[in-house]
Amino acid sequence: LICFSLFILILFFENYSSFFFQSQHNKKMVLNDEKTSILAKLLAGMCGHAVEGHSMASALEQQCLSSAVYSVLFRPLLERFEMRDPSALRTFRTALVQAEREQEGFLCLLIKHVLSKSQLDVSLHESLLRLQGTACSDDLKLTNGGAVVQEVGQRATVLRAILARIPNEIGDRRTFLETIKEIANSIKKLLDAINSLIPLLSPELQPLVDQRKRDFVKFSKRFSNTLKEYFKGEPPESVFNSANQLICQIVLFVKIIRENIIL
Repeated sequence: LICFSLFILILFFENYSSFFFQSQHNKKMVLNDEKTSILAKLLAGMCGHAVEGHSMASALEQQCLSSAVYSVLFRPLLERFEMRDPSALRTFRTALVQAEREQEGFLCLLIKHVLSKSQLDVSLHESLLRLQGTACSDDLKLTNGGAVVQEVGQRATVLRAILARIPNEIGDRRTFLETIKEIANSIKKLLDAINSLIPLLSPELQPLVDQRKRDFVKFSKRFSNTLKEYFKGEPPESVFNSANQLICQIVLFVKIIRENIIL
């Protein structure tokens, strides 16, 4: 999946960078914000028809998966092009983010659309979950706010790493059962860290963080229910999907802390 997506990005970048970033014929440069807007509209239009008719649950799934697609797939690949043309890459990266903002779930739909057209036998949920194990930990780091805040970031990082092991261990029942115990213990430790943090927050911030905590608990219970269904015969794909959504909630929680916390 990484190599395939890299090929798609290379192909897109080779064909469109000269058009959007610099005209070789008239030597005219388009303003950065205009370039970004044009490219974002092109990107968003590529999969616009695919969003229509999606249920609320599906929309939430697309949003969570798009977050994972960008952080563990697109961002590392874009960084490989950074030395080639930093200015062009910044425009392309901004356009991807803007396209996702204008049409939630775009990045996920783009990958799904390309995979369906290529007829490759690739599980998007499984591949993304595997990639979470090698994802940059910056999005879960909390360097400010003292030991209590940093503990939340550390616990979140550990939980994501354990969840990312699921694709490799789900085939061995005994190993997988031990992994489930690790996940449950890691969830408890993260919640303990969150509960230690909340009383230290300002009255204005506490409700926001508490809501994110409730969302995390809800998705943790959903993950637990998915595991029960898996052991009753459901395919592992549902477990991969649920684990990805739980990781999404972890990232969103840490993001709220990073953007708002002042102790």
